[in-house]
Amino acid sequence: MRSRPRLVPAVVAAVAAVLLAADGLAVVTATGAAEPAATPPPGVDRLVPKPVAARATGGTPFTLGAASRIVAPGAARPVGDYLAGLLRRSTGYRLPVTSGTPQSGDIVLEVAAGGAPAGHADEGYTLVTGGETATVRADRPAGLFHGVQTLRQLLPAWVESRRPVGGPWTAQAAVVSDYPRFGYRGVMLDVARSFLTVDEVKHYLDGIAQFKVNTLHLHLTDDQAWRLAVDTPAENPSGLDYTALTSVGSKGGADVRSTDGKPLGTEPGRRGFYTQDDYRDIVSYAGSRFITVVPEIDGPSHTNAALASIPQLNPDGVAKPMNDTGEVGYSTLDTRSPTTYEFLRTVLTQLAALTPGRYLHIGGDEAHVTSHDDYLDYLRRTLPIVGGLGKTAIGWNEYAAADLPAGSLIQYWKGPMAPVLTQVARGAKVIMSPAAITYLDQKYTADTPIGLSWACSGGCDYDHSYDWNPVRDGLREADVAGVEAALWSETVRGIDQADWLGYPRLVSVAEVGWTPQDRRDVRDFTARLAPLGTRLTLQGVDFRPSPGVRWTTDVRAGDSALPGPGALSGGIAWFTAPGAAPDRVAALIDFGDGSAPVAGAVTRERPAGALSAGGVFTVTAPGHRYTRPGTFSGRVTVTTPLGRRSAPFTVTVGPPR
Repeated sequence: MRSRPRLVPAVVAAVAAVLLAADGLAVVTATGAAEPAATPPPGVDRLVPKPVAARATGGTPFTLGAASRIVAPGAARPVGDYLAGLLRRSTGYRLPVTSGTPQSGDIVLEVAAGGAPAGHADEGYTLVTGGETATVRADRPAGLFHGVQTLRQLLPAWVESRRPVGGPWTAQAAVVSDYPRFGYRGVMLDVARSFLTVDEVKHYLDGIAQFKVNTLHLHLTDDQAWRLAVDTPAENPSGLDYTALTSVGSKGGADVRSTDGKPLGTEPGRRGFYTQDDYRDIVSYAGSRFITVVPEIDGPSHTNAALASIPQLNPDGVAKPMNDTGEVGYSTLDTRSPTTYEFLRTVLTQLAALTPGRYLHIGGDEAHVTSHDDYLDYLRRTLPIVGGLGKTAIGWNEYAAADLPAGSLIQYWKGPMAPVLTQVARGAKVIMSPAAITYLDQKYTADTPIGLSWACSGGCDYDHSYDWNPVRDGLREADVAGVEAALWSETVRGIDQADWLGYPRLVSVAEVGWTPQDRRDVRDFTARLAPLGTRLTLQGVDFRPSPGVRWTTDVRAGDSALPGPGALSGGIAWFTAPGAAPDRVAALIDFGDGSAPVAGAVTRERPAGALSAGGVFTVTAPGHRYTRPGTFSGRVTVTTPLGRRSAPFTVTVGPPR
């Protein structure tokens, strides 16, 4: 028996007034944001990122049911297991993963030559839904995984629920042929200035995977802290204590501003570090979602934490003090000391062994106190270490001043493009991360509670991160490896704040990286963002409910059974309403037995506020009594500032005992 809630009289009294006013509720649009088109109906017109080609066929929708299976033979099996894990928790279905012959109601996953669009074997896929099956085909497992993300979005948003909810679970009959514009589609997490735990990083990986992001750049070291354990090697000529990198260097964080000592965030920067097993766990988890981890050990600047940990890295042999401010650009490794390169070789060798991906990021930015000649000498000696480990170097665009090996990647964030173009002419490619557009740590508006404003001080919302072309400033399409959105953490404290600053801007950059330029339109994208709010809410991903988006209210109700006539109470429905205050929402319950509708109590798992879109609302029944046996068809109607929605439910009452 569900517990009976205590109804708040003011809420009950206000229900009728709220319902009567619902149809006249206004939607505020952000100044300067694109006026959105009407929210598209469920189906291919809602997909994010927008596919290369997708059309509704008009056929019978595909229905996932209790007897459905996931048919995933051979190389498709890991993706099938992943999909089953997602769908089981919301549908409550068994969804066995099998290699057998497809049957009606099955999801079919296939990895075979010719499954992807011609010429796009690496990450392309085709998807056909409708009638008896939903089928995803790809040449390689990565493409299959991306196709599964598209299928996931064709199903109702409540498929993301972390508790079982009622169906139906249908997907529009459609055909999708899709592949990415760029091969590198990344996000960066700065865990140096404020730490994120392994579980928090996994949460972030789950979020970005659904938008077909395939690279996680981990900024592991900086002036403030060192976040990865390094073992002391058997051969250690200089007698360096590598364990001090974490026993000393991990204890730092960006706490206060260097200018006035005022707090940078809502609390001090979080401390911590990853053991090598922790790092392996992150890399393995990312790999299961076809995301490559790119670790960064920054140098020769941004190295104060290392200099504070190991005295021998300093010319005078005296350890530097740790830095708890956001100050950067003042530190440098001794580029003329053999100890520096002994240290780098040890660190990079261990990191390369832990990292199956092809890239190591060596930083190279803001070396303000390193002379130009010393900077170039540092790169001449460090780049061969990376190459000798079988890895390809990535560096911020300042490192384009050096003679880079062919195939190097340059991550452009700020400054002149001429040196970059010189290296491109010699075979380098560019990751576009222009700070004013892709830095997720920048404030949305001047009054945003967290974030910085040095790179973007005007309207820095999702539309600003969306409406640009990475192929610019003398670059050709073939010169651009891809795009990356960067989240620096001077003001970020924990994963919820990382999500809130990242979303929905991160989604914008993900579509920039995936969708052809001529298929993108900010007004259309704005409309497709609206229903995405429900998915993010159900996933537990915090986000800023940007006022330029007409976010939607979505509701689902659960069926109940009573053994005999008696009272129904407890939670019977759930809904989302991003950014809505509790006093602006109301619910009416029609129990389906001829009695008058009554107000349901509405509660929420987390409050909306300055740094939260709010969570899932629960509608609780007020102990309604069914006096006779039978099956009753009820309905919950929810009204919020975002609109009015309703959902049916069924109550089955057994005979008197």
